[in-house]
Amino acid sequence: MFSFKRASGKAVLIADVDDASVGVAIVRVPKDGPLAILVSERKRLTIEDRTPEQRASGVLQLLDACTDSVLKTYHASDTKHSPAIPRDVYVIVRSAWSRFRTARAEEVLEKPRTVTKEYLSTLAKKALAESSDFDRANIIESGVLNVNVNGYRTDNPLGKKGVRVSVVAFESDIQAEIKRGITQTLGKYLPGRQPIIASGMRSMLTVLYDQMPNAHGYVVMEMGNIQSTCIVIHDDSVSGSGVVPEGLMTIAKRLSGAGIPEEIISQLRMLGTDICATDACKALKDLLARLEPELVKAFGDVFSAFALQKRMPNTIMLIAPTELTPWLQGFLSRIDFAQFTITLQPFTIELVSSYEVNVRVDWKGLPADTGITTAAKYVHILAHES
Repeated sequence: MFSFKRASGKAVLIADVDDASVGVAIVRVPKDGPLAILVSERKRLTIEDRTPEQRASGVLQLLDACTDSVLKTYHASDTKHSPAIPRDVYVIVRSAWSRFRTARAEEVLEKPRTVTKEYLSTLAKKALAESSDFDRANIIESGVLNVNVNGYRTDNPLGKKGVRVSVVAFESDIQAEIKRGITQTLGKYLPGRQPIIASGMRSMLTVLYDQMPNAHGYVVMEMGNIQSTCIVIHDDSVSGSGVVPEGLMTIAKRLSGAGIPEEIISQLRMLGTDICATDACKALKDLLARLEPELVKAFGDVFSAFALQKRMPNTIMLIAPTELTPWLQGFLSRIDFAQFTITLQPFTIELVSSYEVNVRVDWKGLPADTGITTAAKYVHILAHES
């Protein structure tokens, strides 16, 4: 059996909380080399109608059950040695429960000045001073997303001199009930460790900025179980956001008709691997084709609202449940949404989880989870920045 104790690097616990499911993993974060997923599990709410309050309560119960299961598996993994208790706890909270915004501030100076942490902090506070409806009591993070010096983005601005300095600052807030539940649940299993909570959009943008430093405009689409959140990035800043009321569960429920939605999800998983040639899979393809016009309208309504302000970049960076990713990738690139894009060309779809320019994730033979993959890459970037 693999000995977690002898593996190099520190062990951390990562939780990925979306609109109706929770993934928890123990991840080994080395100084060099790939991240190692040691134990991982995702649990999903049953497909039924719930109020937002019921769904929030259900998601917190899933966090409790997943954390308990993953820690038990981790501690039982080596009967001769006691694996090290995870040193840090990170929680990525997706867009159903958190909000993310950016703001830009720029100064044009008469004389060059040296860029310092204090100066960037001042500019960030200036940017975020504009009014918003964010819950100030439940801000979970804020900071500088990127910096331009003399008109050029730089990853290492400290010490540089410029007469024109701009920052894109960010902040995220979280629903109070979810924040309280996360802290209480994880404190029960790992007392003394304060969870580091980040929004899903912040984690994705951090990964994308790290692995696509020369990309300044794209659409980020985060599909959950009951909704898909889209944000448009122009010139490194968020220029628009919208929600499509469609996700894995809603689509599975409609495809199943009077049947069992969970069975549809299993078939979608097989369909995505190109190994499904049964009559049931052929029937599922027909059902998806008949559902497409409704989905085209749902996504098209949000894209149209974006385009009224400014046409969208041609690249969509996608994170979605594994079961639906292959079909969704084909759907978004195949359907003619070109009327909404800058170039009037169809979208190009890229998977956030597939980018491994600077960070590689080794799943050790476990089933890969797109949410945990992105969260683990984000944690790796944080660990190597500190």
